[in-house]
Amino acid sequence: MREKNNQTTIKILIGIIIGLSVFILLGGIFYIFNMQNKIAKLEIEQEKQLKSQVETQKMASIHQLNTKKEAEVKTEPKVVKAKINVPKSSYEKAMINRMRPVENELDGYTLDNTNSCTEYVGYREILHKKWDNELNQIYKLLMSKYPESQKIALRNEERAWIKKREKSMDSIASEMNGCMGAAVTIVNSEIDTIKSRAIELARRYDGL
Repeated sequence: MREKNNQTTIKILIGIIIGLSVFILLGGIFYIFNMQNKIAKLEIEQEKQLKSQVETQKMASIHQLNTKKEAEVKTEPKVVKAKINVPKSSYEKAMINRMRPVENELDGYTLDNTNSCTEYVGYREILHKKWDNELNQIYKLLMSKYPESQKIALRNEERAWIKKREKSMDSIASEMNGCMGAAVTIVNSEIDTIKSRAIELARRYDGL
């Protein structure tokens, strides 16, 4: 009877031990599984925090870089472009260059290499006409640029200059008693006077 009781007790103890073992085992498994979940969640949270920190640092770096660039732009000295003075084309120079070949050709005719004084004077009158055309052209250009008050002043000045020139030529003709030599002197004097006047007005035009 005692042996049966002992066996029963042993069986009960073994059952209790097995039950406790199973309980402990299941509890351990549950604990491990639970810890794994917590660790996984923690890792996810840490990863999120890490990403958030990286993004924050990245945004801070970008902001700092933009701020630095803005500061550099603000503090960057303004570059003032130097004005390049392009030389204006000189009407006087153009006129002289235009007339130079004409003068060179017509100056080649002298009293020594022409058949007569009349022929020589004829060549000089051609040059006279060329310079007179240049004078008229520059006079018209000035009149087109001047305001009304300056137009009136230039017109009066030109009339006075023409009268003075004609008076000078009459004086030469009178002194030389109308001889052929007077024609030579007058035409050459006229050329010099008209040429000087044309150059003077061309310089005024270049000065506008």
